[in-house]
Amino acid sequence: MELQDLKRFVIDVPRYTSYPTAAEFSTEVNAETHASQLRARRAGGQGPVSLYVHLPFCAELCHFCGCHALIARTPERIDRYLRALDAETALVAGLLGDGRQVAELHFGGGSPSLLDADAFESVMTSLRRWFAFLPDAALSLEADPRTVDATKLARYRALGIQRLSFGFQDLDAGVQRAIGRNQSAAVSRAAFDGARALGFSGINIDLCYGLPAQTRATFQATVETVVALRPDRIALFGYAHVPWLKPRQNLIDPAALPRTDLRLQLVSDAHACLGAAGYLPIGFDHFALPGDSLARAAAGGTLHRNFQGYTTTRTDTLIGLGLSAISELPGAYAQNARTLRDYYAAVGAGRLPTERGVRRSAEDRLRGDLIRRLMCEFRLNVPAIEAQHHLCFEERFADELAALRALEQDGLVSVARDTIELTPLGRLFVRNVAVVFDAHRRKPAAAAPRFSASV
Repeated sequence: MELQDLKRFVIDVPRYTSYPTAAEFSTEVNAETHASQLRARRAGGQGPVSLYVHLPFCAELCHFCGCHALIARTPERIDRYLRALDAETALVAGLLGDGRQVAELHFGGGSPSLLDADAFESVMTSLRRWFAFLPDAALSLEADPRTVDATKLARYRALGIQRLSFGFQDLDAGVQRAIGRNQSAAVSRAAFDGARALGFSGINIDLCYGLPAQTRATFQATVETVVALRPDRIALFGYAHVPWLKPRQNLIDPAALPRTDLRLQLVSDAHACLGAAGYLPIGFDHFALPGDSLARAAAGGTLHRNFQGYTTTRTDTLIGLGLSAISELPGAYAQNARTLRDYYAAVGAGRLPTERGVRRSAEDRLRGDLIRRLMCEFRLNVPAIEAQHHLCFEERFADELAALRALEQDGLVSVARDTIELTPLGRLFVRNVAVVFDAHRRKPAAAAPRFSASV
């Protein structure tokens, strides 16, 4: 199929790191709801949890960034935040049960690497005070190449961090200027080489297509340079221009953004280059070398997806700590306050800083399971789903099957009695298939788009 013919598949659709998605969050879920969910998890006595810790500060804010980030104007601003983070951790641990085992920990931002080595160690000390980390727990950190050095990298290793994720985005100087990011290719390479020299074997590099000023030639050069470094993983994200949600993106001239046909060409070229270099496609936006744990999880059918994206660790509970962090609990999603004022006020008063969220019904959990399988496995094993959920798939999802057969005509999916499987083209547009099972998307559309393009 020609690239021109694929433009009709580029639609606004959720990324499905959760179901229901954050678009459904409301004040229906508050601190009391969140606390009751944590107590229920404690009473249930289930297994280990995952942790996400949000360290929101950056030295400067990039125009394109969609993260919840803040400028660290003074060291005191960071110190106050870390004290509040410690207090929140104590609150959560008290409700969940002190010494709860942890199977996975991820630091996101902002720029977690902005913290100096001693401050970062104090965060790790706090977490280990309240939680019991399994010997094989997966510990990872997002790092800005501009804010790491040999001292920090060595401290990360000593504290048990195994995986680093470097945000390169694009190595072209013109694109860097267009997104307000002062990060030369030499700085990016130095950070990567420094991590390798210290023995980090699990390194991811984030790339982003669809940025202003990108061309086929410039992005191809970036991808080829990154491939030559041989990182263990590469995340290939599409830039989501959503200035109604992220006002700083108004600094980007929409006329400078690649149009749909060029976006498709950029991602197509990148897929071809990565495949030729021996990287295996994982999900719809990740690639990994065959020996990497993410590739092994995909091959073994154990790949999972949550608010951190694709992961090798599957738990039924993800605890989000810090400003705007989201927790995933069996009965609800709960998001923390999104302003420091509200976050500090709640924690200072001895209550969870929960601002909003959404309850998860049995129907939500069922549909979320189907969406997760599509996003991770690219197929639905109908008999297995029927056995696990005690239902007749054909009767329960008659409307969805009709929609899938329409997508079958488009070449995105193959529908058989026992198996629904995505085609190679459908894997690229897996979000188009997943949305079929999203009952919340049947509501009237909002006045402004709420999601990013599917490619």
